[in-house]
Amino acid sequence: MNTPRIAIIIASSLDGRIAFPSGRESHLGSKEDRKILNENLSIVDATIFGLGTLKAHQSTYLVKNYCKNGEIKFSKNQPISIVASNSKKFEKDWNYFKQPIKRWLISSNKIDTIENIDFEKEISYKNSWRKTLLSIKKAGINRLALLGGAKLINSFVKEDLIDEIKITIAPRIIGGKYTWIPAEQTNKIFNLKQFWNIKSIQELDKNEIYIHYTRKIKND
Repeated sequence: MNTPRIAIIIASSLDGRIAFPSGRESHLGSKEDRKILNENLSIVDATIFGLGTLKAHQSTYLVKNYCKNGEIKFSKNQPISIVASNSKKFEKDWNYFKQPIKRWLISSNKIDTIENIDFEKEISYKNSWRKTLLSIKKAGINRLALLGGAKLINSFVKEDLIDEIKITIAPRIIGGKYTWIPAEQTNKIFNLKQFWNIKSIQELDKNEIYIHYTRKIKND
C-alpha cells in the first residue's frame, strides 16, 4: 500500500521565513494567497501540523465556500485536522477545540493520557513517518496537506515523502530563525538530491508569486 499523497502548503518570505522573528501567529500571504490556500485545502482529506504551529495560531484554517452573491460560508466538508505531538498538554480554551472539525492526534508518547480534549482518534507513531502514514491511509486519508512547522516538514522530507510543494513567495525579507526547513539539517536534505518540476506559476496581488512544484520522476 502506498502512503497518502502529500503536499507542503506554505507562504514564505524571499529569505525563506514562514514567520516573523517574534514567532507569533502570522500569515505572510495576501487575500489572494488565502483563496489559493482555500482551494488547496478543499481537495485534501486531512491536514497535518506540529504542536508549535498549533500553539502559534491556536486554531486551524477553515475551508470556505464563496457564493455567487458574494456571501462566504464555512464548508460543511472540512478536512480532518491532524496534530503531530509527543506532548499531550493542550489548552482547552484554544479556539482550535471549538472549531467544527474532526481532530486526530499522532504521538509516540504512550504514557500520557489526554483528559477532556476532543480528539476523535489517536494514532501511534510507528518509528517512521512512512509506516505511520500507512495507518493514516488505512483510515481513509488519501490526500494530505502538510502545513508546518519546520521540524515536521523536515522529517517528511528526509524520508522522501513529499509529492508536491505549493509555495507562495511574499516580497519581503524579514530575517529571524523561522525558516521552513531547519538550517542545521540543510546538508542532509540536499544530499538526497531531490529535484522538482514546476507545474504552474501564478502572479498574485502585491507582487506575490505562487509556485506549484511536483516531484521530479527519476530519469525524467
